[in-house]
Amino acid sequence: MSLSEDSRKALKTINALILDKRFSKADELLQPLVDLAIEEALLMKADLLLQQSPQIGLKYLFELCKGNIAGANFKAAFILYFHPEVGVDFRPYLFSAFKQGDPEAIIAAANLYLQQGVVAKASQILTKNRHISEVNQLTESLGLISDNEEALLDFNDIRRADLSKLTYESVAPEINLFYVDDFLTDFECLWLKNCALCELKRSMVVDGESGSNIVSNVRTGSVAQLAPTANDWVLLNIEMKIAAYFNIPIENGELSNVLKYEVGEEYKPHYDFFHPNDKGSEQALKDGGQRFKTVLIYLNDVEQGGDTHFPRLSKSVRAKQKRLVVFNNTDNSYGPLPLSLHQGMPVIKGEKWLYSKWLRVKPTSYLKCLQQLHVR
Repeated sequence: MSLSEDSRKALKTINALILDKRFSKADELLQPLVDLAIEEALLMKADLLLQQSPQIGLKYLFELCKGNIAGANFKAAFILYFHPEVGVDFRPYLFSAFKQGDPEAIIAAANLYLQQGVVAKASQILTKNRHISEVNQLTESLGLISDNEEALLDFNDIRRADLSKLTYESVAPEINLFYVDDFLTDFECLWLKNCALCELKRSMVVDGESGSNIVSNVRTGSVAQLAPTANDWVLLNIEMKIAAYFNIPIENGELSNVLKYEVGEEYKPHYDFFHPNDKGSEQALKDGGQRFKTVLIYLNDVEQGGDTHFPRLSKSVRAKQKRLVVFNNTDNSYGPLPLSLHQGMPVIKGEKWLYSKWLRVKPTSYLKCLQQLHVR
């Protein structure tokens, strides 16, 4: 049953109340919709309870799963995957959502299998659901076609990412510059690019005087800022992998950025830290303190150009798809490291897609987004 416009508006108001932690008022407005068994209202009731008491909220959510409420199994799987400390297996809930034809569950399951190198199972999942346009686009772009007609019985062989198998190559120990190949999968690279396509805007830089973002010839190209949602398991999983690999709380990161550079576009030599002598740094530092580490991941192989160059070290890292590059912007006391000066070299042929994540000393405003997703 489609949601009426009045109910849609009411749920939007209630959601704003939940985000504002006005739980009593939210519950008062929500209950009549819950009494009508409107599925969206039932899921929002779970969100409300999870904000107040995770234990009570999960119990309520599990009851919705038993009642086969649309979206409940995926929400349960999502929360349990990112909270292994709860001790409840996420896989049966993900499989139930998959059997219900939930597109987000189909994409999440395929991504998790690809993450652990089980291409055949991922291909089977995607091929069986090519009637869903988003799934079909991913299937065709990656060439993941399967002729296996056997029914899938469970997802019990899905595992979380094993980051211990990754190896790194040191480039410049002076700033702890190194790279890790195959940090992402082809699927994840494509996913990030697809998510960014409709959000791309002219890239900007932080003005040293005001601390505000401004357009500058120092940085050309386009950028899209991405925030995980309750439906985007893939993006949040990427961010969790980065946090786990560097043993840094996920909430200490800024929002993810995906950058696109076309021929001739570049990011001239610059620093990522906020310089203490700049007037605008005081404002910029309010949200989590200093940017002490930069993480970059190349999302495609650049035909020519586009390397990341460190002029004061005379070092470069080649743009290679799925390669993660990381370096420190500050010393151990969070003072600026002049040797971290770097640039994105001009693209000479083709185009360059890049994921970037700045890590800060303390939690950033991104924490609020994570709390809304019940991840923190």
